[in-house]
Amino acid sequence: MTLRVAAGTIVAMPPITIRHARALADLTAVSQLQARIWQSQDMAAPASLLRAIGDSGGIILLAARGAEPVGFCFGFTGRTAAGVDYHRSHAAGVVPSAQGLGIGRRLKRAQRRAALALGLTRMVWTFDPVQVRNAHFNLRRLGGIARGYHRDYYGPRVDAFNGGLPSDRLVVEWFLGESAPAELVALRRAAAGGAAAQIAVPVGLRQLATADPPAARRAHRRLRRELRVALDRGLAVVDFDAERSAYRLAPLPASGLPAPP
Repeated sequence: MTLRVAAGTIVAMPPITIRHARALADLTAVSQLQARIWQSQDMAAPASLLRAIGDSGGIILLAARGAEPVGFCFGFTGRTAAGVDYHRSHAAGVVPSAQGLGIGRRLKRAQRRAALALGLTRMVWTFDPVQVRNAHFNLRRLGGIARGYHRDYYGPRVDAFNGGLPSDRLVVEWFLGESAPAELVALRRAAAGGAAAQIAVPVGLRQLATADPPAARRAHRRLRRELRVALDRGLAVVDFDAERSAYRLAPLPASGLPAPP
């Protein structure tokens, strides 16, 4: 049991637990959470598919507050063109009422431990480049990098996060060793000191897509163009500056990092 201060009152909170989802009830809870968080049943992987993923060596985790399911993540093993295996994290989320409790980070850490136990040393996933909270979490909090960009990756989508704009995605790579590669640590320090290119993300772009769709599309095309040009030049996204709402980009070390998927 943990304690949390709410409106000046100390409230007892049930403990947060994270477990592998193997039972059908847990797999169903993961599917329902995905539909609830994205506000779209079409976005939810059915429990039957999750069972197949889990039985094939995938990782499916469920976070619960007491007996209440509040978060999840799941993924499977992928392989690069060079034959290097990695964990492909497909989806993760936490219900709004449980956000701010560190559950997302605990899920990713548990996912990391499970991937390492399978002998995998890299995790890959995608995220919407206009979602600044995800950018901060993926790049700053976890220490991932992005050196791939997909235009309209999933095609048209209508849900709580994707309505009105193309489903462009940045590809995150997270290296899972005991510590971050030394080359990346030095690179991020240099970027934080100003030795990096920056690409600003328009604030409130999702809201603008509802209020002024043409303006939102123009801003989205500008962000897409700037990111793709920078990545095509050999730069990688190595950090996110939340204060400036901007990606920091720099050339990666010439050696020491495996090729991207």
